[in-house]
Formats: sequence, C-alpha cells, structure tokens
Amino acid sequence: MLQRQLDVDILVTGHTHQFKAYKHEGGVVINPGSATGAYSSFTYDVNPSFVLMDIDGLRVVVYVYELIDGEVKVDKIDFKKTANPR
Repeated sequence: MLQRQLDVDILVTGHTHQFKAYKHEGGVVINPGSATGAYSSFTYDVNPSFVLMDIDGLRVVVYVYELIDGEVKVDKIDFKKTANPR
C-alpha cells in the first residue's frame, strides 16, 4: 500500500469524496472527504466534510466535521500508534 511505500505513519488521501479513517499496519489512513460535497461516482449521497488533526507524539485525534441534513455534526476519533510492523 502507498502508506508503506512512502514510509509514513499518517496517510491523508482522497479521490472518493467521502470521509473515512482507519488504522492500517500500525498507522492511520484518513480521507477527509469533500468540503463542498462534490459529486462522487461511487455514491449519490455525499455529505460535505473535512477533518482537523491534533497530532501529539504517538497520538493523533481526528475531528470530523460533516454537514448532515443542514446540521454540522462533529465527531472525535482517537488513534494511538502501535508497534511498527515494518
């Protein structure tokens, strides 16, 4: 995967226009989505979204802002770095 090839702990990527964040091989992969809610060929239901990251040592807190039904929803996801399998 690209995260391994680039040798990064946090990979921020895009293309799908949908928010997603998950742990992968000891690191974190984040797709912030689309701040404008741009059209996606993958789905018709795209909510505008963006993320803010608070990085502190081995911990990253991801704050996810999504516009859902006219309301801004904010979620917090906490990731801690695990042992590096590389």
